[in-house]
Amino acid sequence: MAGVDQAVLQAQLERWGDEHYHEGVTIADLRPMPGHAGLSFGFTVSDATGVLDRLVMRMPPKGVRRAGNTDVLRQVPLLQALAASGVPVAEVVWWDADEQWFEVPYFMVRFLSGETYAVREPAPVFDGVGCADVLRSAVEALALVHRVPYLEVLPDWEAPKQLDVEIDFWQPILQKAAEPDWITMGERTRELLLQRLPASPDVGIFHGDFQTNNVLFDGTSVVALLDWEISGIGAQLLDLGWLLFMNDAASWFDAAGLERVPPFEDLVAWYAAAVGRSVTLDDVAFYRALSGYRFGVISGLNVMLHRTGKRHDPEWERIALSVPSMFGRACELLA
Repeated sequence: MAGVDQAVLQAQLERWGDEHYHEGVTIADLRPMPGHAGLSFGFTVSDATGVLDRLVMRMPPKGVRRAGNTDVLRQVPLLQALAASGVPVAEVVWWDADEQWFEVPYFMVRFLSGETYAVREPAPVFDGVGCADVLRSAVEALALVHRVPYLEVLPDWEAPKQLDVEIDFWQPILQKAAEPDWITMGERTRELLLQRLPASPDVGIFHGDFQTNNVLFDGTSVVALLDWEISGIGAQLLDLGWLLFMNDAASWFDAAGLERVPPFEDLVAWYAAAVGRSVTLDDVAFYRALSGYRFGVISGLNVMLHRTGKRHDPEWERIALSVPSMFGRACELLA
């Protein structure tokens, strides 16, 4: 966790614990949590009687503008509304805009036990568990999100995001791609996306990064949907399109492990039955293409940052091999 001194955070949490529980509590097992969505730390709160709480804290980096995915407190009403609507999410326990504790706003959820599922290489805990069963549980949980009446439960949370605005958001980022050919391919993809905009998308709460790495499972049961940093109100098939893109062999240079994914028609049918409206694979094609465009742009930027030494991460060189496939597959779907 770049920019976070864990010794300083430990001391801050101890002061925070004295105030929010009682004096003399112990903060133990402080550790960075997995994932890339913001700064996230797990820890336990204990006293002489035993463990009082197991928590996970989210906070933004210091010195950044508090907007979008760095405005962590925007997640609090969302998670509360989702929980009240029966969506499996972690319980929000503490939150505060007062920066006296950690120099930034924060919120904390109760720690939940479980495992995320890596489709290409599932953890040993999933031995004997079918990929189809895991994905079916995931899309059925996604349908619970999409059935939440956002105008009733989050009337003032944020305005719906239009698809053309979403597409245009990535245009200046595309120009920073590491290779000129990627910019050319991305611009062609963007043109086709704008030409093929769906006329009347189903609008509501969307997760924004829906994949099994962001779902906590106990076997095939969903414990919680995680990482809501880039959630919003908008075209909900963005989520299903992202899930299919991430597991589409044609979008990746190396598709090893994706052969275990069931036919996409099955995933869409499971989702449609759970959400209670007609959805076909053709309906999702645009959103699969938009997902390929988004991640192609994200990859181009991160490869540039790696190659220029601004953000060292060799993993992006492996992903770089797939950028032409991402844009190419998107154009194929739009055609």
